[in-house]
Amino acid sequence: MTSSDRVRRRLVVGLHLALATFFALTPAYAALGEVEGSIDQDRVRLHAQRSVEHRYPYRIHALQTSDGSRLWQYVGAHGRVFAVTWQAMHKPDLSKLLGDSTEGYAHATAQAARRGGIQRQFQHKENDVVVQSNAYLHKFSGVAYRPSLLPPGFNLNRLGQE
Repeated sequence: MTSSDRVRRRLVVGLHLALATFFALTPAYAALGEVEGSIDQDRVRLHAQRSVEHRYPYRIHALQTSDGSRLWQYVGAHGRVFAVTWQAMHKPDLSKLLGDSTEGYAHATAQAARRGGIQRQFQHKENDVVVQSNAYLHKFSGVAYRPSLLPPGFNLNRLGQE
């Protein structure tokens, strides 16, 4: 093996390590519309305890962290996350919870911020996503769901009532 082959091999190994580190540190949530299998990644990343409650025709995956923060992910019979609710001491990264619905939400919150003042409650409805968030001193809570993925007859009042 020539010295240039060794250098090339070290660069490839270094690149693989850098990519693995990047993906290990990137927050991952089972965002709205994503598959149920991604929820376990959330549990590992958040160092959370997980429980699953089966309610026909959906399941609720509850994650609780050591600081008392809680995240509930609702999965329909189709195997996709149709709603997410949270109660936490720190604001969750909603871009990870909303998935591909993030852009519209970010635009709406930016417009609301331009109006000024303290905004403890925020509601956003656009296309196929509804988000309601609340913020008080060290208490963040909210609900996000996709109407098109809701199980037939699902009562929206159940969200956030865990």
